[in-house]
Formats: sequence, C-alpha cells, structure tokens
Amino acid sequence: MDLKTKAIDDLLQHAWKAQVAGHLDEAAAIYQQALARQETAPAWLGLGQCHLERRDPDAALNAFQRALALLPESGAIRHMVDMLEGKRVPDRAPDDYVVWVFDGHAESFDAHLASLNYRGPQMIAHLAEQAWEKDRSRTILDLGCGTGLNAPLFRAYAKQLDGVDLAPRMLQQAGRRGGYDHLYKAEAHAFLHRPPCRYDAVLATDVFIYIGQLENIFSFSDQYLNKDGELLCTIELAHGSQPVELRPSGRFRQADAYIRTLAANTGFAVAATYDEPLRIEAGVPEAGRAYRLVRTHARL
Repeated sequence: MDLKTKAIDDLLQHAWKAQVAGHLDEAAAIYQQALARQETAPAWLGLGQCHLERRDPDAALNAFQRALALLPESGAIRHMVDMLEGKRVPDRAPDDYVVWVFDGHAESFDAHLASLNYRGPQMIAHLAEQAWEKDRSRTILDLGCGTGLNAPLFRAYAKQLDGVDLAPRMLQQAGRRGGYDHLYKAEAHAFLHRPPCRYDAVLATDVFIYIGQLENIFSFSDQYLNKDGELLCTIELAHGSQPVELRPSGRFRQADAYIRTLAANTGFAVAATYDEPLRIEAGVPEAGRAYRLVRTHARL
C-alpha cells in the first residue's frame, strides 16, 4: 500500500468513527478531505450516508450516484440509488447491501432496535400465544434471525429451533444469545430452496422489508413447511396504490391486499393478523402488521 492510499484509508476510518459516534458534520468534512485527495466509491458512499442521516436526500443521491459510477458492480450502492431515485422497485435488496447494513452494526444492533421500540418479535409471539401450546412440540425455523431476538420468545414452543441469516456477525450475536439448535449462514431464498428439510413453522420478522416481492417465498412453501405448517411474519404496511413500495430508507412496504391475494394463490389461509407500530423512527410510528398464515394445500 503506497503512502497516498494509506492516508486516504486513515481518513476513511477516522470519518467512519465520527459517523458512528453521531458526529455527522465532522464525518462529512473528513470524507470531503478524502475526496479532495482521490475520488473513491467508499468516500462518496460515506458522504452520502452522512447526507442521508442529515435528511438531505438530494445531496445523498448525488453522492451515491458518484459512488455507483466508480463501482458499478456494487448491488449495495445500486440499491441506495434506487431507493432515492424512485424510478424502479427491485424484487429484493441485494445480498451485499443486507450484509453491509447489518454486519456493520451487529454489536450495537439490539440497543438500536430498543431505542426504536421495535416490536416485530412480540407481534408474532402474540399470534403464537393465541394458537399454540408451549409444549416444545414444533420444529421452527427463524428466517433472517439476526441477533436472535425471536429465540427467547419461541424456545418454549420448539423441540428444534433453527436460525438462518446472511450476515455472519449477526449470527455470532445469535449464537451468543443462545436458544438455537442450529444456525446457518445463507440467503433466505437459497436456504429455503435446499433439499427438503421441512418445519412446522417459519418465523420472518423484519425480513420482508428487504424482500419486496414475496411470490417465491410463498409459492414453494411445500418445500420448507410440513402439512398444516405455518408462516408467522411481519411487514411494514403500505397504504398506497402499489402492492410493493421501496422507501427512501431502503426498506420495502407491502400492502395487505397483496399479502392476502398472494396467500390465497399459494395455498395459505390467513388465520390471524395483529397490528401495532413496528418501530418508531424520528418520532413517527411505522405501521406494521403481523400475519399467521396456515398452509391449506388449496392452490389456485
């Protein structure tokens, strides 16, 4: 590594530390120092994130577009451009975006969710409590398990509780929390498409916010669910005319009509729903809905 490259890397590390600490003006200034020396995708990306956190989406989009021009193969940067341009709604967030979002904040993730009053696990647990006995009779898969917040709530129902997540550092946190029989590193679609290893229930809390189009997840339920198996999931609830929306946050919202139509067409019955603010961001409650979907085998 030459001296110029090392100097830029040192600036980026300094900027990242300031950004994580919440010193956005300081971080932005350091990213700009790095860009004055050499334009790099990481520097534009960091500056864009600072603009986004300072609620300047136009400046953020410009920075992300500059980063994408330097690193056009990056799915993560492409997703951030998409979320701010609003010109296209991809099927799901790219794998590198998901890993980048979550692995960079794995150690502080639980505290961050607590600060947002995140309620996803409690919402699906409410639905389970209405229908299940705590008899440790079920095989359960926690899809997109993250740091393992579902484990304490569902261990009493499970004779086997497995977790799968794409981000390795999130899986490390889930392992430290405990409660799982097996933990797997995989993308959701790839894991569910493996040779049959069926479960009585699949949990998906804050998973569909990164998988906008859910047809594949729903349509091959017989690959991963036993007879009368259940899918317990949460969504950010869309209220517009579109079945799926990509928000400036990089997350997807789905409409209730989309979920119900998809369920009916893929052999699920909507057994129960539960509404509650999924989280509170910048003082604004995020409308959420939890579903308990049961396989009926009657596909249209």
